[in-house]
Amino acid sequence: MLRNVVSATTIGNLTSVNQTDGSGDGSGRVGAGAGGGAVGIPGGAGEDTDDDDVDVLSPLSMSFLGVFLSIVIFLSVAGNILVCIAIYTERSLRRIGNLFLASLAIADLFVASLVMTFAGVNDLLGYWIFGAQFCDTWVAFDVMCSTASILNLCAISLDRYIHIKDPLR
Repeated sequence: MLRNVVSATTIGNLTSVNQTDGSGDGSGRVGAGAGGGAVGIPGGAGEDTDDDDVDVLSPLSMSFLGVFLSIVIFLSVAGNILVCIAIYTERSLRRIGNLFLASLAIADLFVASLVMTFAGVNDLLGYWIFGAQFCDTWVAFDVMCSTASILNLCAISLDRYIHIKDPLR
């Protein structure tokens, strides 16, 4: 009697799935019993796995992707720094509504510098090179900075709503 064994390994948000027939011979073959294998897992039931079908980006397209991601990260950091400098240097911009914008710019600056840079490296290489401990820290940065950005957008929209609803207040 053959039984299918599926094991999953998770590090941070990266998961790898291995499926064997449970025979213990180390071959990693999928069992041929009823059901044959798991649907949706490479090498599972009814799925052809040819090496020719692998969708791998060429070095040229990886270079273009790296340049594009670098430009987006640089523009995000530079634009948010310019917003903060403008609000800090110009006294007429130091109103409560613009301070919400400065707070949003700082949150987005953290997203660009702490989240997007490491995500870009992860996307380009295809795997996480910074270690399991920093992966957990990076995920925490991602959640906290993105949540701060979303909450700043909520505060800005509430401030705008109050100013439209009662403009003299």
